[in-house]
Amino acid sequence: MPFFRRKPPEFRGYVDSCGGGEVRGWVWDRLRPHCGLRVEIYSAGALIGSSKADLFRADLAANGIGDGRHGFNFPLPPGDFPEETIAVKVAQSEFWLIDSGSRQLPDLMNSAARGLPLLRPALSMRSVDALDVEIAGALQRAWREAMGNRAASALLDRKTMWGEIVANRHRSLLACLEGSDPRPLAEHLVAVQRSPESVGLAQGDRAYRDFLAASPEGRRAAVVPFHDMLASLVQYMRIARAECAEQDLVGETLVTDQSVLVDKIEAALGQAIVFPDVFDGLYGLAIRDKVLHGRDIQALYAALRAIEASGQSKPAICEIGGGFGKVAQYAWLRGVRRYTIIDLPTVCAMQYFYLRRTLPEASISLGASEKDEGDGISLVFAPSASQRLELSADIALNCDSFPEMGDAVCRDYFRRIPLWAPLLLSINQEGNREIRGPNDRQSLVGALLPEFGFTRRYRFRSWIRQGYVEELWSAPSSPGAAH
Repeated sequence: MPFFRRKPPEFRGYVDSCGGGEVRGWVWDRLRPHCGLRVEIYSAGALIGSSKADLFRADLAANGIGDGRHGFNFPLPPGDFPEETIAVKVAQSEFWLIDSGSRQLPDLMNSAARGLPLLRPALSMRSVDALDVEIAGALQRAWREAMGNRAASALLDRKTMWGEIVANRHRSLLACLEGSDPRPLAEHLVAVQRSPESVGLAQGDRAYRDFLAASPEGRRAAVVPFHDMLASLVQYMRIARAECAEQDLVGETLVTDQSVLVDKIEAALGQAIVFPDVFDGLYGLAIRDKVLHGRDIQALYAALRAIEASGQSKPAICEIGGGFGKVAQYAWLRGVRRYTIIDLPTVCAMQYFYLRRTLPEASISLGASEKDEGDGISLVFAPSASQRLELSADIALNCDSFPEMGDAVCRDYFRRIPLWAPLLLSINQEGNREIRGPNDRQSLVGALLPEFGFTRRYRFRSWIRQGYVEELWSAPSSPGAAH
């Protein structure tokens, strides 16, 4: 007598809406169209009730969905059940219904089929203290020494990429750096996340104002991408299984509470990843009375990737374009003791303030040193680095800035990187978006590097940032042979 295995079910179904205190949708088993199914309704990962999917819907019958008796309407019980936390699955199965309703969720790396946890956004609130003023005073002294006899007006030359950015965004900061009173500089830097000066580095004034004006639902929506990054990071670190929709493994990590994800990451690393707030007015995920921003998560990922890609446990790293210095911060906490950042002079000043505040034990130097060696974090002015910088690193790193620099600036760096490091790790987008006209577009890193003898070792999509590509390149062994 032949043995026949029962075919697994072939479920199909959707959550149509979650508004008006009711969850509505439908589901059926295509192989067993007359079998009534029961669905379970969850909020933030917790079961809140169940319903039989046996209501007749003319639209289902008209589209050949069995006899049309596969709908369900589930009234939400009393309590706080935000729409974005609602999810539905077939009872005694792992099939989560797809959301086809009006809920506007951002494009995520991980599926929201299981719903989202009840996210807790936060806004940092701090005023200037004595340590801020002390660091600002040290920054002013270091700035004057680094600038030497050069006038600050030289940084406002709009004919260069550096000068245009400083002229458009950093004039106020430049005036504070040139001043003699450290208090206004400290106040300016603590409040920088509420100004246009932090656009592209972390938040910016528009995002700050939008967050202030947002409803509680809007504020939760603003931090959904950050939670998605956390969920992706624990998958990269092999703390959780990688999501696979093909095998119905969806949303398992995303639905986990934000603090639980942070606890898991910190336990795996053996160190904290969330620190006391440096800035006022920065929004993010609330973690133990502190704020975790998406740039923190991206920086931690970049630090881990740079260390792993170098093949060494404590490599010397050269980062081109360093934001507020957060990658350097996480790399230092992982044991790296030689780190160089090449950036705009005014951005280097911001990095000096941030790193002196967060890494008091580290040696932080500011300026255009001709030779960078020894332990510590060196903040090198980009215009000078392109002329005469000598350094010996194990790996160079660029995250999210080469494309915006333009081909001419990128080419200048690509000529010099082989003199600095044998490897280049690039984590960038490839949008090639038009900037000022059809002949002025964002750069494509992977298209330019082969011109200078670089060989690609690997290429894959970033684990934690949608649309970004991670590539590791070997620099030419004979830099003099490059273009």
